[in-house]
Amino acid sequence: MKPAALKVYLLLLAALACAWLAMHLGPLAARGSAGMPLLLGAIGLYLCSHLARMLRLALLTLDRREKAGALVAAHTLTAFPSSFLPFKVGELLRLAAFVHVFDGRSKALAVWLAERFGDVVVLSAFILALYLFNVDLPSSLRLVLLVFLLATMLGLLSLFAVAKTLVYLNRHLVLNSHSARGLLLLRASHALRLLELDIYRSLEGRLSGFALLSLLVWTLEIAALALFTPLVNDLASAGGPAFGALLSAALLANLPGGAGASGFGLYQSLVLVGLSFICMGTLYFASRKRPSRP
Repeated sequence: MKPAALKVYLLLLAALACAWLAMHLGPLAARGSAGMPLLLGAIGLYLCSHLARMLRLALLTLDRREKAGALVAAHTLTAFPSSFLPFKVGELLRLAAFVHVFDGRSKALAVWLAERFGDVVVLSAFILALYLFNVDLPSSLRLVLLVFLLATMLGLLSLFAVAKTLVYLNRHLVLNSHSARGLLLLRASHALRLLELDIYRSLEGRLSGFALLSLLVWTLEIAALALFTPLVNDLASAGGPAFGALLSAALLANLPGGAGASGFGLYQSLVLVGLSFICMGTLYFASRKRPSRP
């Protein structure tokens, strides 16, 4: 992204954040008049979960540590618009920002896939634990669990089966294929091989740290939901059903009828707006800083 395009994006983001605050600050103040300690605790935990996400991104890019700060900034500047774009389109915005940071698709896609895979594995384990403890969960959460388990199995299959198959496929194409289609397949296979190597480099020697940070991210987010549950008036007053419905709404946040209905999405967006303003302010003051003369 060119500097002019980046300025345009930052202006649009600032305008969007200001418009959101103008529309929701009043209702947020009215909601916050009751249960303030629980509300502040939930907001603080959700903020800490995003700080943990930033640490996880920095961990995934230690092999190119000079990009860590830019990657964290890219996450911060895209988190707010990504939170309300429908059908997870916001993830494409985050991926585009990662591509801009790394000046290429392979490393950006590797970091993004590793991040998403960590989320899917942790959430699948958490939902399975809820079922084992007989927590009453909405039927929509069963679909989420099925999708997550399929994504986990496909991810593991791709890493341990497809990656090994590509070696033999490349050898076959080089020795036996001379057509345009064979060349196209060889290029695609080479791109997948580079992606596989970038994923390994992102996780090499830090898999345990990545797993712990992924667990921390979702422990904080789920704890924030648990604190917010007693403040929700349109869900069940106590127990598993209220928490299960709220968790389901959070996981389906960018789908119709998702977290916006539960109310917690407003406070999530408030945190993301604050992070956006902090990052934009940091970039502004950094751009105005003049190098000192010798």
